[in-house]
Amino acid sequence: MPPKNTDFSPAASELNQIIDTKKIPNALLFTGNPGAGRKQAAFRFAKALNCASDRHRPCNQCRSCKKIDSRMHPDMVLVELPDKKKIITISQIREMESLIAARPNEARYRMVLISHADHMNIQAQNALLKALEEPARGTFFILMARDAATLLPTIKSRVRLLQFRPITGTALADHLCTSFSADPRSARIAGSTAGSDLNLALTLLNIQNRPDQTDAETSQAASAPQTDWQTGRTWIIQQLFGLISGTPAARIQNALYFSWQLGWDTERIIPGLAVMRTFFRDLCVFRHAPEKIVNLDFSAVFEDIVPHIEDSQCLTWMTALHETEQRMDSNSSVRMAMDQFFLRITQI
Repeated sequence: MPPKNTDFSPAASELNQIIDTKKIPNALLFTGNPGAGRKQAAFRFAKALNCASDRHRPCNQCRSCKKIDSRMHPDMVLVELPDKKKIITISQIREMESLIAARPNEARYRMVLISHADHMNIQAQNALLKALEEPARGTFFILMARDAATLLPTIKSRVRLLQFRPITGTALADHLCTSFSADPRSARIAGSTAGSDLNLALTLLNIQNRPDQTDAETSQAASAPQTDWQTGRTWIIQQLFGLISGTPAARIQNALYFSWQLGWDTERIIPGLAVMRTFFRDLCVFRHAPEKIVNLDFSAVFEDIVPHIEDSQCLTWMTALHETEQRMDSNSSVRMAMDQFFLRITQI
């Protein structure tokens, strides 16, 4: 059985054509939002080009595939944004160039993957130009960027662009069911909560997205009890209902407790924010199309509360949540940002 192709972006067919023809560009540029499957597609592409199988490529079983999956292959060179840094510097590009100066160690096709390529400063981009134009023998580049706007025109003229487009919650839910054997109800909620972010949806369902994961492992992971995800989601929604419907004194106390509970475990922040986005969206949608809400299992509670809340208030809360996420992205204190947000919700 051929391995599952977890990349359902339209870019996949173009990559498959390159694999079939072996006409490999010097450099590819993958654009799209985080979670669109760009990095998975890059490693799958590298595996397929270097796979030892005579049939299905990548086979995920040969020595080359397994080394790439384990990130232990010496010819898979990664240039990434350093921790707590916002820029890829010229020194990182120079270091990469020294690594690829010699022939590949064992790969037929060596990959240099530059994630967050749109975070390269001008000096780094200029340093990269010659390598893109005349790459070392047996070497190709993949640049990953949210979009190409910040890249120099000279960079963009030397790459082949592949766009990884966002997917709808429905398409993502279908993919979770067919490729990861998730149950339909959990897949619908996780897909709608994650938006177009496959990685987040898999995190919500406690499914690992390993390229070498077998069908049996995927099925076992998806069929495992989703206690943590479902319990956590239920708790967050109940807390939010309490913040907008309790007495003023109780709302403030509960807001600070809620912030503390989310803030002490950083791994809960991103899934928690995703659930909160669906909650405030549902508040806006329920009055006009109750069958379209994400959290259908809370329909009865929405029916009780929504008549007492103005649409303008819901939109204010959604804006405040978006501003909170922006503050956290800019390295603001998570606890302080959450305190401010939840206290703002209590001001009805």
